Amino acid sequence: MNNTQFNLAALADTLLNPQLSFDQRCSALDDFAAHCAAVTGITPDRTFSAWAEDSVLTSGVAINPAAAAFCIKDYQRTLQFIAGIQAALCALDQRLPARPIRVLYAGCGPFATLLLPLLSQWSEGRLDCHLLDIHAQSLHSVQALVADCQLEAINLSYHCADACHWSSAERFDLIIAETLQKALEQEPQWAVTANLSRLLKPQGIFIPEQITLNLWAAHWDQEQRYSQRQDPADLPALVDEFERHFLHCAVQLRADTVSLQRPIADPRALVAQVVDLGQFSVADSIPAHRFDLIVATTLHIYADIHLHEYDCDLTRSYKFYDWSPLAPGQSFRVYYELGPYPRVRIDRLDRG
Repeated sequence: MNNTQFNLAALADTLLNPQLSFDQRCSALDDFAAHCAAVTGITPDRTFSAWAEDSVLTSGVAINPAAAAFCIKDYQRTLQFIAGIQAALCALDQRLPARPIRVLYAGCGPFATLLLPLLSQWSEGRLDCHLLDIHAQSLHSVQALVADCQLEAINLSYHCADACHWSSAERFDLIIAETLQKALEQEPQWAVTANLSRLLKPQGIFIPEQITLNLWAAHWDQEQRYSQRQDPADLPALVDEFERHFLHCAVQLRADTVSLQRPIADPRALVAQVVDLGQFSVADSIPAHRFDLIVATTLHIYADIHLHEYDCDLTRSYKFYDWSPLAPGQSFRVYYELGPYPRVRIDRLDRG
């Protein structure tokens, strides 16, 4: 690679180096974000005015380019996804030595944050990359960054479309789709996974490999205090410290099984569709009226690379206020509701 105004190769080396401190790698992401903003005119923005410009689709909310750019500031999330994608590319490099690795990055946003730094690590012609985003502004932004970083020799294709419905005659070795919020709420990760999984080659890799939602009886106020700690959280500590009680594994979303979880018509609505996620009961051993009902999100990105609870914004817990506090003996049925605002829905079975 030729030297550029921004040293993309040095950035990748920093982000992928586990020997460097977390702060050093975060600083490198900040430098990259500042350079991207200077080149494209899109500044990472988390304010309400940015999020108010989101696109409401039939299958979820597509956040606007400025809000999507801000995801780079969720540092642990960004670092773990980049590490997982590089590990997947290395595995595919061994598996497919005779032809280019075909990559699809859905919801790439204006900086293509999870892939662009890695392009400096691969020789010309090794990757055949397709970038997909519903916002033309995002794709124009990525094109500007590719030109600025002198990456025109990389085989890149751009597709402006809704990833929930886009199709292609091409089949891909690696599909990257990070279009989600905590608890699989609001954004269309489920619909994107269901649609794009059809385009994955046999033995291909879909990132993230699995998204898990577990339901717990827990103390919400203590969970909130714990989430403010600087040290990483871990599930055993939460269970030991807060007397968490496991209730139900609601979701294990994977590309290879999502087609088995077919939506059914919701009798309570004219157009909504839901996926039945099973039912659970609150054990009599759980003290009455002491616990809240929460859902915790974890991500298995690739191989041994994960995002655990409270590692990032995606894995913060979510409280179901309608059913808190819980009482022993209560029974519930869990659904995933598809549509313009996808979300987990919990219905009470017993009304006594």
